[in-house]
Amino acid sequence: MDFKIVNEVLLQNIDRYRLDRSRDYYKQGYIEESFFSKEEDKISLYGTVVSKYQREIYNSFLIIDLNNKKIISSGCTCEDFNQNTTLNNHFICKHIACITLKEIDNLKSNIVNNLKLKTMDIKEQTRPKVNTRFINKDLLNYFKVIPKEKVNLEVDITSYLNQTLEVEFKIGNDKMYTLKDFKQFATSRVDGNPIMYGKDFIYDPKSSYFEDDEELAQFIEDYGLSLVDNINSRKNRYMILNSSLLKRLMEKLKYKEFTFNYNRKTYNPQIINGYVPIDVEIKKVGDKIVILNNDNLPVPLSKKGDVVFYEGNIYLISGDNGIYYKKLYELLNENKLIEFEDDEISECLTNLIPKLKEIYNNLNMDESIINNITKDLTVNYYFDLADSRIICDVKMHYEGEKDGKFVIRDIEKEEEAVYRLYTNYFEREKDKYVFRGTDSHLYDFLTTEINRLKNIGQVYYSDKFKEKKVYNSSNIKVGLGEEINHYLEFKFKIEDVDEKEYKEILKSFKANKRFYKLKNGNFINLEDDQTKEIFKLMESLGFTNSIKEMNVHKSKAMYINNLLIEKKIPYIEGIENIKNTVDKFNNRKDENYEVPKSLNADLRDYQVEGFKWFKSLKSCGFGGVLADEMGLGKTIQTITFLLSQKEAKSMVITPTSLIHNWKSEFEKFAPSLRIGIVHGNKKERESTINNIESFDVLLTTYGSLRNDNDKYEDINFDCLIIDEAQNIKNPTSITTDAVKNIKAKCKFALTGTPVENNLAELWSIFDFIMPGYLYNLNKFSSIFIKDESNLIRLKKLIKPFILRRTKKQVITELPDKIETKFLVELGKEQRKIYKTYVDEIQRKLQDKYESNDKITILAYLTKLRQLCLDPSLIVSDYKGKSSKINACVEIVKDSISNNDKILVFSQFTSVLKNLAYILDKENIEYNYLDGQTKAKDRIELVNDFNENNNKKVFLISLKAGGTGLNLTSANKVIHFDPWWNVSVENQASDRAHRLGQKQVVEVIKLIAKGTIEEKIIKLQDDKLKMIDDIIGNELSDSNTFKNLSNDEILDLLT
Repeated sequence: MDFKIVNEVLLQNIDRYRLDRSRDYYKQGYIEESFFSKEEDKISLYGTVVSKYQREIYNSFLIIDLNNKKIISSGCTCEDFNQNTTLNNHFICKHIACITLKEIDNLKSNIVNNLKLKTMDIKEQTRPKVNTRFINKDLLNYFKVIPKEKVNLEVDITSYLNQTLEVEFKIGNDKMYTLKDFKQFATSRVDGNPIMYGKDFIYDPKSSYFEDDEELAQFIEDYGLSLVDNINSRKNRYMILNSSLLKRLMEKLKYKEFTFNYNRKTYNPQIINGYVPIDVEIKKVGDKIVILNNDNLPVPLSKKGDVVFYEGNIYLISGDNGIYYKKLYELLNENKLIEFEDDEISECLTNLIPKLKEIYNNLNMDESIINNITKDLTVNYYFDLADSRIICDVKMHYEGEKDGKFVIRDIEKEEEAVYRLYTNYFEREKDKYVFRGTDSHLYDFLTTEINRLKNIGQVYYSDKFKEKKVYNSSNIKVGLGEEINHYLEFKFKIEDVDEKEYKEILKSFKANKRFYKLKNGNFINLEDDQTKEIFKLMESLGFTNSIKEMNVHKSKAMYINNLLIEKKIPYIEGIENIKNTVDKFNNRKDENYEVPKSLNADLRDYQVEGFKWFKSLKSCGFGGVLADEMGLGKTIQTITFLLSQKEAKSMVITPTSLIHNWKSEFEKFAPSLRIGIVHGNKKERESTINNIESFDVLLTTYGSLRNDNDKYEDINFDCLIIDEAQNIKNPTSITTDAVKNIKAKCKFALTGTPVENNLAELWSIFDFIMPGYLYNLNKFSSIFIKDESNLIRLKKLIKPFILRRTKKQVITELPDKIETKFLVELGKEQRKIYKTYVDEIQRKLQDKYESNDKITILAYLTKLRQLCLDPSLIVSDYKGKSSKINACVEIVKDSISNNDKILVFSQFTSVLKNLAYILDKENIEYNYLDGQTKAKDRIELVNDFNENNNKKVFLISLKAGGTGLNLTSANKVIHFDPWWNVSVENQASDRAHRLGQKQVVEVIKLIAKGTIEEKIIKLQDDKLKMIDDIIGNELSDSNTFKNLSNDEILDLLT
């Protein structure tokens, strides 16, 4: 039903306060008129609501969509609506709600068809339109503001000898009439009923308004409503003013002229806030102090004394001062003076005089009193230690007190002096105070609170109390000895503290305790900034379970030196030893490091520079981050370095997807290095680790390291290198912990992106290569992440240990095109499906007929290639992942972070579409081109890719886009799957690597390890002519495929 919808919309769009007010208005009859119109799917409500206090009447409307149960439009001429409609287009004020409530009742009564718009036709052309107010002329006239009659009030107050105050009000305009019945007046304003005061004046709340006297009228209304019905007419004509009513009425009359009758005289007083306007004198008479007043005193009109009458005006006294004044008035009015004896003078000056200054305008005091006043309080605290108890004696005195000066006591300070002891867990015991708190309370008192007492008074300590100590950084001695074999001897001592307690002190610090209580009852302050830095330094130096002399690797010298420079820790004995190490590093020169002759490669100049960088840091005992841009040969630079120290024991940790790349590169460039692969099943891994002496380098993955971490506990490597160091960017991950648990004399990290998301990733890498050098994570965050102004300082700190070159920087050192083979290991589920198909195809090829059908064989091989790419291409219910798609997406994301533009080629459009789906999910913009793309669209796609910097990826089918496209804006090419004919791949790569290309082009070939794809690459290298014959002639002639033996074909499958 309509009324239910209207009611539902109303309740959804109005708050409880306005709804309650609207109900009151409706019940009290403030609706002058209302009506509605209804169409098929909407209902429009209109009405006029009379204001209770304002001169205007409020015209309101509401239009509701009955189908959607929503407000189409609303409007009202009230201020509440105007203020809120800008924030809420469908705002409902109390006036709109008022007419809505009435029309809901009308709808319930089924009088819809009987109600008519006054003087209006309800026709289609005159009905209100959505979001348009009052467009109908008659409706505008209806909503026109109706002028009202102005009404005034007069006030006459009379004070009687019995201190009774009565007020009489008159109402009218040209002629004034006595307001005889307050109850009647109040009820009229509530109910809207007129009152006749004379034949020439009727007060009608609906058509009358008080321009200046509305607040006064409201005061009368409130009073009238408070009266009981059986009150007599006399009391209804005169309002008896008690203290509360008098003060309220005076506030209403501040800016209104009125008459006040006092002692048979009539006044037109002003109402003034502030002091009592008389002079009061304070004199010394003999040994007494006298307060006297020679003038007529202001007369209190209220029992509270906060309204007084003086010389024709009324004064309002604030707060409780009226009560004090009334008491003084009674005493001075009776005696004209108040006397205080000698023993009362101090209390008088302390308590009474300040209050008099708040009451009286002028308070005159004899100079003989002023000059003899003292208010300088001295507080002395005396602390002692007796029977292991801390005792305090508090002494207070005022300067000149013994010389007979008048004391104005500082009560607040006296109370504060004692209160501070109570808040620090001292309790009164006879005439002294004894400490009763806990160790924590005592620590707080000795470190902080006892010094705060000095803000109140003097603090004195007995010799016994001075034995109670709190040790901080000034009591801690740290020293460093000379460098011997890359190590510095570290020494630590806390004065007067037994070394046997050092371990527990460190344990308390690691547990984030604020202090450590020594066995002798004293404390070690673990909150002191420099103390904390010393203990943090010791943590970073390897003090984990105890504190004693130990050797510290000199790589920490840079860290210690920075703390000294920034004054984070106090002076360290043997500081010259730190400076010697730092100076040696800062002044290091490239020594004549020669590239190993056994290296099976010709390094470019920047790669030789990288090799020397490794060597120089290693010679100083430091680690570093090789952060060259992808494609500059971080791997070969690292292998060259490891080859140069063949006699040492080293470890390389890589992602699983790269371990075979590393193995292949070692075999290719440094075949003399003995490489131990710690990968595969548990037995194979343990065997390699146990036979570590048989290898120069251990090569493992992050995943294997997590599983084998405990196997490396007793192994110390000379050098530890991690590839794709962003794998430890999360400081709290299990992988990060596993890597940082490996012991090595020097550590290096390889990554093209040392920072991917935030600086905390950089910290984690540095915490691996040089723990503590960039502080702990919280400190690093507060210094560098939360305060960007320190980034220049951070760059200076890391600069010596990071080597990063971009392609643009070394472009003259690069060939025109860099080609990289990227081996991808299939996941467990993908490899299982691949092996199942291989076994099935091998079985089928045992059949003589099928083994001679080259078309069938090619179809088999194509299926295997598709399984390498994404098994879902041919296995409809496959739910697993594609290792190659994952690898490709990661390369794309990394490349985009370096602002590269990438071409991705595949001969399978179904793969490209799967890639496109993932790129959409990653919000990566791309273009797509295959054999279905029209020639015109091809040109537009090419132009868009070359000109739109937001388009970073172009997905292209090898056959459709391998030729005829100019895509020189791209600087990276990914071949998602290898093609039989390498020349076809080269042609595709040349879409980017061609005339007009200004950047080095990197070509990446994704190859599924241990699959047919590796065999295809081998055929590309070994049997290029044969493959050209097979594929190039499309099996149409010659002896191409027939020349492949069955063994060769089977070799493709193994």
